[in-house]
Amino acid sequence: MLQEIQSDDVIGDNGVGGARVLQTQLSAILAELRVLTCKVREDSRDKKLSGEWKLLAMVVDRLCFCVFSALFVIATVVVFRRQLY
Repeated sequence: MLQEIQSDDVIGDNGVGGARVLQTQLSAILAELRVLTCKVREDSRDKKLSGEWKLLAMVVDRLCFCVFSALFVIATVVVFRRQLY
């Protein structure tokens, strides 16, 4: 989308046309910069959100592991105590 600025376009025949071309090209560059800035902001926001979800997943995983371990130990103790009687 970005076009190269040529010296003939900038100077123009009477200077006014060249200024118009330069203004158009600068507007195009500004539009591209806005698109890129928006994309970088979205990527940053997505990365931050992804990190928060990963942290939540680790917490839930650890909680499930602790509950499983506790229930496993309790069930093992109950089964072995019943075998003794």
